[in-house]
Amino acid sequence: MRSRALRDSDMAWLRELLSFGAVGIAATLTHVLIAWAMIRAGTDPYLANLLGATGAFGVSFLGNARLTFRTNRGWASSARRYGLVSLFSLVVSSLILLCVERLGLALWVYLLLVVLVVPPATFLLAKLWAFAAVPDAH
Repeated sequence: MRSRALRDSDMAWLRELLSFGAVGIAATLTHVLIAWAMIRAGTDPYLANLLGATGAFGVSFLGNARLTFRTNRGWASSARRYGLVSLFSLVVSSLILLCVERLGLALWVYLLLVVLVVPPATFLLAKLWAFAAVPDAH
């Protein structure tokens, strides 16, 4: 029989995973809506994408810091670390695209690999590093 502590730990992970997914959806919608509105207003698509990504980062950072991981780490430290996690995710997805292109594979392979690799890696890095609890300084 599993202990209550283990069940509570499993439930905490499940809550964090569900929250991480919801925050990710909100961040994605933010990115798309900002970029779409900016493009419709005549903004260069690359600038619109950058502005959308910036808005999405804000939603993702705040949502994950406050809701998903409920960090006690300082805002500056968390933002710096989460920024590095986001850059890592961009590099990984770009490397996957490069490999898929070099191998002459279909673009759906790239999308599938990114979905299978990037969110789980981002979740683990965010949980275990970017938003990891700071031990009490007693």
